[in-house]
Amino acid sequence: MSKNLIIYYLRKGENYVNGRIVKLAKGNTEICAEYIQKAVGGDLFEVSTTEACSDDYNECIEQAKQELKRHARPELAAYLDDISGYDHVFVLGPCWWGTYPMAVFSLHVGEE
Repeated sequence: MSKNLIIYYLRKGENYVNGRIVKLAKGNTEICAEYIQKAVGGDLFEVSTTEACSDDYNECIEQAKQELKRHARPELAAYLDDISGYDHVFVLGPCWWGTYPMAVFSLHVGEE
């Protein structure tokens, strides 16, 4: 049986849903990660930063836009040391301006 790793970045609270901002108890990406885990099995790893983004959706998006412009690599609360034991790695996150949030890119694994 394959060993799977499901890496996900989520945004709980205020989110843009169907043309309006609503407060979600569970972020869309977390729901997708759990769905994949249920479908194929695997370990979940949540990408979270040491400095939380704003609870306000518009402020969070502005912060994310500035991080993208600076090619920032926010510090994470936890890192993965090694993923070589996994057969498949799923990476999930919101698509902001055609890419992942910069925190996902902070999750570099392995040597340069």
